[in-house]
Amino acid sequence: MMASYMMRRSNAATEDRRGTGPAPRSIIEWERDKETESIASVHRSLPFPSDDELRWLLSQGIEEAAMGNPWVIKGAAVHFDGDTFEFASANGVRAIIFRAEDCGETIDLVACHFRTGRLASWRGAAFCLGDLEQLFNPATCFMGGALRVHQSPLDWLRSSRDGIVILRPGMAHAYLAHCPRLVCADVAYARRVERWLERPKPSTEILVEVSAERPAP
Repeated sequence: MMASYMMRRSNAATEDRRGTGPAPRSIIEWERDKETESIASVHRSLPFPSDDELRWLLSQGIEEAAMGNPWVIKGAAVHFDGDTFEFASANGVRAIIFRAEDCGETIDLVACHFRTGRLASWRGAAFCLGDLEQLFNPATCFMGGALRVHQSPLDWLRSSRDGIVILRPGMAHAYLAHCPRLVCADVAYARRVERWLERPKPSTEILVEVSAERPAP
């Protein structure tokens, strides 16, 4: 039942031994690539989901290809802390670990506790699950197309990783207000996304400096 996924496990192990690819072109790019590669390396080093977790995902309508392409999902014990998480050596809860990407580069890791739907990012840097490049690429909405906004990682996997899952609703206006079209699976979630897109009220207090009157001569 899980033969093709097991093959991707083997391919992922081979990928771990290959190294990182071409050298960066500048010091700035080298630092950036070192950072993103270190996050990707953490993800590669994590264990695979257990067989029970894989069977549960398959029972939810997730195809094996969606679990293994272009990178294999992983599983780990974590501690959730608000919108972020830490990896746990003991007393953690099991979660599926994804990569958050920008133009194919790993910028953060995302943990999902599927039984409760809880989501969090490792570094607190990710706005969404799914490649950020989709948000700014004109091709996403070309010829009547739309950016798919999923309510959960399960829905994202069912769609073969097409679109995004919002992790930080408070940043939705900054990231999505420019998008010509978004599509959601149901009206209730579409209304929630619409509220997230509302322009936040400014909270900045503006003061006027008044100089002290000069004493009369």
